[in-house]
Amino acid sequence: MEDFSDMLLSTLGRRNRNNEDRISKLPDDLLFKIMSFLNTKQAVQTCVLSKRWKPLWQSLPYLDFNYNASPFKQKIVQLDDADPEQVGIKMLSLSNFISQVLFRRCPTDLVKVCVQSLNYDQHASVLAGLMCYAVKHNVQHLTFQLHRGGGGRPFLLPQSLYTCQSLTSLELKGNDWMAVKLPTLLACPALKSLHLSHFSMAGPNFEPTAFSGCPNLQTLQLFDIWIGSENLCINAVNLRSLLLSFVLHGEGKVEICAPRLTTFKYSGIPPIVCLKENLAFLDDVSFDIKAYSLKRNEEESVIRLINTFNEFRQAKSLTLSTSTVKILAKFPSLLDQNRLPFANLKHLKIKVKKWQSKRFEMPACILNCFLNNSTILKISK
Repeated sequence: MEDFSDMLLSTLGRRNRNNEDRISKLPDDLLFKIMSFLNTKQAVQTCVLSKRWKPLWQSLPYLDFNYNASPFKQKIVQLDDADPEQVGIKMLSLSNFISQVLFRRCPTDLVKVCVQSLNYDQHASVLAGLMCYAVKHNVQHLTFQLHRGGGGRPFLLPQSLYTCQSLTSLELKGNDWMAVKLPTLLACPALKSLHLSHFSMAGPNFEPTAFSGCPNLQTLQLFDIWIGSENLCINAVNLRSLLLSFVLHGEGKVEICAPRLTTFKYSGIPPIVCLKENLAFLDDVSFDIKAYSLKRNEEESVIRLINTFNEFRQAKSLTLSTSTVKILAKFPSLLDQNRLPFANLKHLKIKVKKWQSKRFEMPACILNCFLNNSTILKISK
């Protein structure tokens, strides 16, 4: 099947029966919107269509530098099996392409910048320079996905990113082989959505109050993160949606001060969560506790989980994974001793995977613990 971007490029270069190029007569803003569906390599290629198109890409407010869409043909699908020499050649090509685009581009504001890169070590200065360029040109949405930092050297984010005034959405995605130093404070007044993945919050560089400089933050997603002995304090008065996913957990607690929070999702190791405000607007709460994380002190972990449930007793809808149900069902006496007062609960949802659907049985202790006269139980796949 032909790729959508190839189809779009083909359409842009096609004229009607009367040899009239109607698309080229569209205003720049509309053409920019059409070109936003292309990655930057394809956007640059539109310059060959006609004189009208030749300078357009230089003012395009959308930049998308994808490692597998850079100016070379061969793609690397499996990162683990990639030839280091081939990766080096591709990264050099991507790095040069980024530099050329920024050098030739008109100094107009940016709406969105996306980067997906491999083996950033030798090209970190180019990637950091792209971030600085985006901030300088008032970028609104920034997405960086980095893989494979070699030698354990962390990728240093430019200081200007921490105080960007125009940024409304920020995604920083890492992987198991890389380290990124997070700022001691994010001071981005326009930031509404923040997504971080594969970061350590256990180091001395991360302060518990790092998010307090984003007063308009509404969505916060922390995927596969580490927390050490220090508390993670999420203080965001306008926060509506919070997702936490931990792969390692020390002695630190998660403190949440978000009076307008409506959605809370948690996965990983049983947490110690403390709320600083009564969550009067809380609608939807979801827990997916991983069984592999409970090899030691299972009973203590279940008590921590029950205490966390109690913090979210205002919820109207509660979703539990089958692994969470199984963990709780191991200690029915603890559930009997700690009845959970979900007075507002309307829906209890059990998320069952397809391969589990025929064998899953709902333990009575879970029903007694969570259900009340107004609660509807729903089993979903």
